[in-house]
Amino acid sequence: MSRRLAVRWGLVLATVLALALIVTLRREQPSFDEKTAPMLLHASAGERVAARGFSVRVGKVKLAHAYLIDGQQRGDPGREVRADGVWLSALVEVERSHTNGYVAAQLRTRDGRTYRAAPNERPDLKGFNLTDTYLVAGLPANGAYFFDVPANALEGASLQLYAGNSAPAQLDHLVDITLGLDAAKVKALRAEATPLLDLRTPEPTE
Repeated sequence: MSRRLAVRWGLVLATVLALALIVTLRREQPSFDEKTAPMLLHASAGERVAARGFSVRVGKVKLAHAYLIDGQQRGDPGREVRADGVWLSALVEVERSHTNGYVAAQLRTRDGRTYRAAPNERPDLKGFNLTDTYLVAGLPANGAYFFDVPANALEGASLQLYAGNSAPAQLDHLVDITLGLDAAKVKALRAEATPLLDLRTPEPTE
């Protein structure tokens, strides 16, 4: 009787252990969202990155509290474009590879929050603000992406770029550019930031 009981308890224990192993394995398996998430391509500012559908090189970043841009009509006084937080601009050279289309950008903070680049009209800099700019394949575009972000969100932030003009597509490339925004760099950028950065078109010379 005791032998049968021992066998039964042995089977029960083996079953429990097997079920625990199955649960553990299922927990360790990636979720559907993780399986279909964009594929990260890591690089640093200054490096050229070739992603699916586009290539990109990120240059300098700059801070400003407000921009002064052209008026609505020629001769109008300039218009101020103020940030809710602080303006961060990133100079970028970008090129669509095989098909015409868009390349979008977002700033990812150290705690995982993302801030989409400001729309093409904020600031309204024709041909320079790259947000929602339609790119022709094979023709590099030089300009900048602009971000209105909280001043305390800069340290550790990275710049992410992807094909399209909505959200990063599943299983597509998401380029993640390290900007080197450590405490010292952010402090230096803040010291250089002007209250009003003049981005107006220069007057033609005679």
